[in-house]
Amino acid sequence: MTSTAPAPGTAAAPPAPRFADFISFAEIWLLPVVTVRLAENRRENTHTWCTRWWSHRAVAVRIAHLHRGFEAARLRGTISQYMLSHVDTHLRVILDAANGPLHACTRARHVALASLPFDPVPLGWYGPEIGKRRPPTPEEAEDETPPPRFDAFYDFVEQWLLPVTSVRLVGRNREQTYTWCRQWWRHRGVSLRFAALHAMFEASRISDDGLAMSSLFISHADPHMRHILDAANGPLYRCTPDQHVELTGLPSEPPPPAWFGLPGTETPVEDLGFGPDFRAMNPRLRRDGHQPGGA
Repeated sequence: MTSTAPAPGTAAAPPAPRFADFISFAEIWLLPVVTVRLAENRRENTHTWCTRWWSHRAVAVRIAHLHRGFEAARLRGTISQYMLSHVDTHLRVILDAANGPLHACTRARHVALASLPFDPVPLGWYGPEIGKRRPPTPEEAEDETPPPRFDAFYDFVEQWLLPVTSVRLVGRNREQTYTWCRQWWRHRGVSLRFAALHAMFEASRISDDGLAMSSLFISHADPHMRHILDAANGPLYRCTPDQHVELTGLPSEPPPPAWFGLPGTETPVEDLGFGPDFRAMNPRLRRDGHQPGGA
C-alpha cells in the first residue's frame, strides 16, 4: 500500500481550494445563496443588483476577497462566522439600492459608474520625503517581508482605494447621503484616515490570514468612508465633487494656568479633565471648605 503522508522533513502541501477563481465561487456558491427582494423603482432601504456585476470594480474586488475568505473559513470550520461577519456585511454595501455601487442598476439594466474623482496631489504637498522609498537598513535587507505595494499613501488612495469606491453622490447637507471633494488632500482629517487605511492595506495584503483583506473592507475601509463621505455631518459636508470649501478643526481656548492642578504637582490620570478644587488654592481654606478656627 502506498503511503500519502509527506516525507519526513517536508511540509504538507496546502489543501486545494474549493473554487479555482472568484468567478466560479460567485456563480456556484455565493450568488445562489443570496435570495433577497430586489426593488426596481423605490431605492431607499431596498436592494438592487446587476447581472454584469463583474464590470463593477467596487463589487468584483469585494467578491474576490470574499472568495479568499471563504477558502480560509472552510478550512477552519468557521463558515457560520464568515457568513455573518463577511458575506452579510459585504452584501449590505453591494446591494444598497440607495447609495451602493449598483445604485443606478436594476436586474434588467446595467449602468457603468465611475469611481470617486480626484485632483492629483500637488508635488511636495505632504513634504519632500513622503512617497520616496528610503534605502533599507541592514536588518530590513535580510527580512523577507515583501516591499509595500504603494510607497506613498496618496498613491494607494488614487490607484486602489478610490477605484474600488463607487457611491451615489448628491452634494451636501443631505441626511443619509454622500458627498465628496476632488481635493481630498486639503482636508487633514481625511488625509490622516487614508494614511491609516494604507498601513492596514499593506499589512492585510501580505497577511497569511485569508480573511484579512475582507476584514480590511468591513472593519476599516467601510467605516472610514462612511464617516468621510457623510454629506450631512462629515468632514466634507460643505464640499461637492466640483467645489472645495476650506474647513478647520474644532476651536479651542487655552485653559487658565494650573486649571487641572496646582503648579509642581502631578494629577492622577483618572482625575484629568476635572476643573480645579479652588479651595486647595487658597491656603486659608482646608479641603473641607471651612476656615481654620471656624465653626
